[in-house]
Amino acid sequence: MNSRNPYTHMRAGAILCTVYVILGAFGAHGLESKLTVAQLATYHTGLRYLIVHAIALILTNHTYNQWKTEKKYSNLFFYLGILLFSFGLIVHATKELTGIGLDVFAHLAPIGGLSFIIGWFFYMSKIGKQ
Repeated sequence: MNSRNPYTHMRAGAILCTVYVILGAFGAHGLESKLTVAQLATYHTGLRYLIVHAIALILTNHTYNQWKTEKKYSNLFFYLGILLFSFGLIVHATKELTGIGLDVFAHLAPIGGLSFIIGWFFYMSKIGKQ
């Protein structure tokens, strides 16, 4: 998701913040009695990394806009991390409720975590080079 419009990724971050609030409320009010303590912990870990990186999309792209620099790779890896780590953990935690019998989502989470790290390295590499 690379766009010439400098606000596209900031909007996407805001949408993901909205998704976080919806999923957080659903977890607190709809899943608490349906998931085990371990499943809830996994669900909330996915949510925590979702909100951190949704806000990161907003803040890093704000600085990129100020610096007037390219932002493609950090955004790409943040989105990949959100998909593989955050949503992967959320799906894994709720797989029994949703009927998803695959453990693939838990196996993709480390790749998503590595994607977050790579995204932060790309952002770091732009600091001081504007």
